[in-house]
Amino acid sequence: MLDGPLAIDTGTWWLAVATSFALGFLVGALPVGASEAVALGIGAIPSARLRAAVLVTFTAGHVLGKLPWYWLGTLGARITWTRLRGWVDRAHDVVAAYPTVGPAVTFSAAAVSLPPFHLTVIAAGIVRAALAPCLAAAFAGRLARFSLIAAFPPLVGYLLS
Repeated sequence: MLDGPLAIDTGTWWLAVATSFALGFLVGALPVGASEAVALGIGAIPSARLRAAVLVTFTAGHVLGKLPWYWLGTLGARITWTRLRGWVDRAHDVVAAYPTVGPAVTFSAAAVSLPPFHLTVIAAGIVRAALAPCLAAAFAGRLARFSLIAAFPPLVGYLLS
């Protein structure tokens, strides 16, 4: 049993955390754009400790849910259309010349969705960007984004009280 006025039992706590990971994976894998709505809902969880745990596990699930899209991007070697093949080859050259550009763009896309995060993950797969740095950058960017969104309900509650 967690202590405090809004305590929940440990089994319920772990169920909430596991469910948030599964939901994060699902929302990450399916490009439906519901992740921000979920983050807003996470912000309404009354327990700060549970809210933080759910936010981190949701983010981890969301980022890991993008892996199938990265893998899809790795099939970019099969592109035969001349114009698109030229773009892919130029992207490979940029990544080879500037190895830190992949994680930087991934962080930017994850944090502010510019360029769109979903498309960035596919592009990372196309250029075969190093997976671990891109996952770390994606997690950091998404955690920052979701944390800001989740902070909104408690902030409104504080301002109205």
